[in-house]
Amino acid sequence: MKFEGKSKLDNIFYIDNHTHGAFGVNFNSADYKQIKYLLKKLYEKNIRGICPTLVGDSACSNIQAQLEIFKKIRNEQLKNPKKEALILGVHLEGSFLSEEKSGIQDKSVFLAPTVENFKKLAGCFEDIIKIVTIAPEKDIDLIDYLNEKNIKTQAGHSSSKCIGKCIATTHHFNAMPQIHHREKSLTLEGLIRDDIYCEIIADLIHCSRDILELFLKIKPQDKIMLISDSLPSSNYGTEVIFCNKKIINGKDEKGTLAGSNQTLDEICKNLINKKILSREDIIQMAFKNQIKYLNLESREIDILNQ
Repeated sequence: MKFEGKSKLDNIFYIDNHTHGAFGVNFNSADYKQIKYLLKKLYEKNIRGICPTLVGDSACSNIQAQLEIFKKIRNEQLKNPKKEALILGVHLEGSFLSEEKSGIQDKSVFLAPTVENFKKLAGCFEDIIKIVTIAPEKDIDLIDYLNEKNIKTQAGHSSSKCIGKCIATTHHFNAMPQIHHREKSLTLEGLIRDDIYCEIIADLIHCSRDILELFLKIKPQDKIMLISDSLPSSNYGTEVIFCNKKIINGKDEKGTLAGSNQTLDEICKNLINKKILSREDIIQMAFKNQIKYLNLESREIDILNQ
């Protein structure tokens, strides 16, 4: 790895596949105007594309209302690009998770991962959904359906011993089994399989420096996707209500980690400054890999590079 100084940190573009918001904006509840405001703020930080990430909700109609807004904005962006982060599709992280690995999320709103429940949740906005996180051990028939629809299936918030038919993992190491030297696990399989993409929150809080460096040595560079998992409190404050819980400095009152209080550009610049990754590594893991993984079209790539 060739390390660069601070003067070389500018002009790096980022794509964040996993963000719940920032600057006080919560993707689960924000209106059109609030989302447009956030997209402009992210663009200013060179975050050129995102997959707005939604947690579960007690009412499918609430999820569909947000999907409708995201679809409207995306269609506008493709027709008339502006200086704002491009919506590449929505990431549904809630609903189809394991109660045992719910993390900060409200397990009372989880659904069985069936095609029927997915259609009930997504309604007529299935085409705006790009990624769905699923606990593989809970899967009935949904993963096959999503894979056929070219919707990315990611194993996460799970106690599973295997990845199953998922093609990637969600925030690797977090809300997963710990690696054991005599047992199989989703976590271990995702680490050693070269065909599996892995998200990772490399803020050195969700993963220690040692485990991050182990991860970087084992995983092929072209299968690593740096994400923020940013909370609405990112670049806004230390406290937020998220998943109906008070989150202070990224943790609930019991000390359970929620998302990050940093946006992706901040996480990546810190990795360069600490000489964990180089500028070239960041470009690969926070931009190029996402373009390939999401199967972006030439029109989308052109907008991202403007």
